[in-house]
Amino acid sequence: SIALGMVELIASERIARAFGLPGKGGVIRAYGAREVSSGILSLSVDKQSGLWSRVAGDGLDIATLLWAFRHDNPKRGNVGLALVLVAGVTLIDLLTAQKVSARHARGRRQAQDFSNRSGFPRGLKAVRGLARKDM
Repeated sequence: SIALGMVELIASERIARAFGLPGKGGVIRAYGAREVSSGILSLSVDKQSGLWSRVAGDGLDIATLLWAFRHDNPKRGNVGLALVLVAGVTLIDLLTAQKVSARHARGRRQAQDFSNRSGFPRGLKAVRGLARKDM
């Protein structure tokens, strides 16, 4: 994710031309920044957010590629290949995000009630007055 994002940031105009999207380098750069941030978040403590942001970004990439998959686009073949690859990566990202979310999901248990506990192993009655006896 980080590597792909860096490529999108550095070679955005070239990528836009390869997909028949001249003048859309700014969009490609924005997608690259999103990709880098998703990759960094995926490596952080909050992996779930990073992975789900990758899935959302993949959806945005697919929508953009579908828009570019027009009959009048001379680079339609490149766009078709990219669509297949992004769909495969999206499936992997989705499965990974689901697995990580399931692993880190907290059980939906009832909250435990500790109101009857004092923190003293022998109870409050056993410790009342002990401080005075030691004096």
